[in-house]
Amino acid sequence: MAIAVIISRIVSFFATERNSETGTDISEQKAGLGSWLLLIRITIICLGLFVAFAAAGIPMDRITIILGALGVGIGFGLQPLANNLISGLIVSFEKPVNVGDIIEIDGQSGTMKSIGFRSSILSTWDGAEVIIPNGDLLNAHLINWTMGNPRRRIEVIVGVSYGTDLQLAKQLVSDLLSKDERIYKYPAPTVLVIGFNNSSIDLKVLFWVRHIREMWALKSDIITVIDVAFKENGIVIPFPQRDLHIRSGLPDFTKGPENEDSKQKI
Repeated sequence: MAIAVIISRIVSFFATERNSETGTDISEQKAGLGSWLLLIRITIICLGLFVAFAAAGIPMDRITIILGALGVGIGFGLQPLANNLISGLIVSFEKPVNVGDIIEIDGQSGTMKSIGFRSSILSTWDGAEVIIPNGDLLNAHLINWTMGNPRRRIEVIVGVSYGTDLQLAKQLVSDLLSKDERIYKYPAPTVLVIGFNNSSIDLKVLFWVRHIREMWALKSDIITVIDVAFKENGIVIPFPQRDLHIRSGLPDFTKGPENEDSKQKI
């Protein structure tokens, strides 16, 4: 059993996302190994357990009784643990997520670092590592951004002042999007007029990026070039404004109904 545990720990080293010595990112190279390594570790532990029973001379019928008793105990006392262990097996076979995938679950988003027996580790964009029980991977609403295709649609809302030539504004934005090589040509970028706001007419800019990792940098660049192009062409991006009227003095409400005209003026 000790040898099986040691071998299992050695195998688990290959499920990590980064090399501690060089600091290089190896998640893309080992994206499909995490769940298989989990199955290998379970197999090693099980083989070590059965070999230990055989070496101790325990008959197989006794093992069956022990396993039955353990099953009853797990069913009643360790239900959450059993749920997470079984969920780990389901994750390994169905593969809704692999090591290196970019996922979002319960408001947390990041890169899947490892998949273990009971829980998995999610490395967030802020540098934190979130421990997620395997049961939550199956029961919660899991969004896997890189399972089928790493591309992502980006949405930018920009407002222009009333009186702006909307066709000119849409054409300027379309030209800027067509010049950026990081943006997919098909589906083609779209610029829509979505409605009248309190102080602006809002435009919605939709386009696809080749990889989700480029999303934030590309969105920042597009907002910057749109602002520069609008300034060069005299298009104003307004900000909310309010007119405040101040009256000096207040009407006297203490005189009763005869002061009705003052109330109507207010």
